[in-house]
Amino acid sequence: MIIKSNNFSEVASALATLNGIHNIQEIVDTILQITNFKSKTLKGIDKSAEDVYGPFDGTRHEMLSNLYVDMSYQRRIRLRKLINKLVNAGGFDPYAAGHIDVAYRGDRAFDWDGLRRAIMAGVCGARWISVSKFHHRRGASEKDMQEKEAKMFKMRNADAETMKPEEIFKSKVVYRDAEALSLLDTLINAKLDVEGLNPNGKVLGGFKLLESEINRKVQEDYVIEASDIIQTIWSDEPNVSVYLLCGMAKFLQINDEFDNAKNEDQILNDFKDYVNVKPKKKQTDFTSSRLNSKPIESVAYFIAKNVVKLNGNKGKFINMLNLTDDEIDNIEDLN
Repeated sequence: MIIKSNNFSEVASALATLNGIHNIQEIVDTILQITNFKSKTLKGIDKSAEDVYGPFDGTRHEMLSNLYVDMSYQRRIRLRKLINKLVNAGGFDPYAAGHIDVAYRGDRAFDWDGLRRAIMAGVCGARWISVSKFHHRRGASEKDMQEKEAKMFKMRNADAETMKPEEIFKSKVVYRDAEALSLLDTLINAKLDVEGLNPNGKVLGGFKLLESEINRKVQEDYVIEASDIIQTIWSDEPNVSVYLLCGMAKFLQINDEFDNAKNEDQILNDFKDYVNVKPKKKQTDFTSSRLNSKPIESVAYFIAKNVVKLNGNKGKFINMLNLTDDEIDNIEDLN
């Protein structure tokens, strides 16, 4: 055992501050001793991981009891985060997890990449796991072997290309995540394309802002209306700017709160009058003066101040954006 305790906080603290070399099965056993861990914490998840890798095969498997980890170069073990990941996934999926990477220091096998996967497999009942094997050169010192593993770990993790939000979204759509499918419906209705998921739509230039702010700062119906206006005005541009899309959606949302709100045709005409004055304005002309901290509000402010005639509601509209005087001054300075 790493620590003899059945208290979650004590075990989590011990694992978070772990140093030196430790056996992975001992880490798993330390977690499993927590009071009610199996019956409550892991309630509802598949705990039958013991058989997921098939019969033990020494050429492609390694027993967790034979695996070690050198915490000198590993990330800290955050037990709560690890358990939440297991619970959210409904168990341990060996096909999604793949193999772990093991380096052999003589007789001892060190898990140099895949520690969390090994722990999760063990917590769910696995006694062995699929491995990819690397053997240190003969005669290498313990320090040389440790440094080699640390370098491989850094190359694999710190220098690895991270997935773009669009790529993650596409994978979520493929495994039918409910929120992703709902957002995809919005994109289809707005005639927008992300990662080829709606090939008949116009490419959305940027995505993360819409994903994080839809239904929080901008509503679906207004995103669709905003896209329609943008694609009508800038039919010759290949992309739809996510900043203009969200800013215009915010503008449309607030505009609808006024008794004498302007309708879509009136707003479209105001945009045509503003944009088509030579030289024709581009989408970037509406987004270049945005604040990084409030990009949606910045673009909505620009539209309210310069583009759409708001029937005497301009001052009230700007107040509803909740921009401070300093923020407004900063936007003006960027114009």
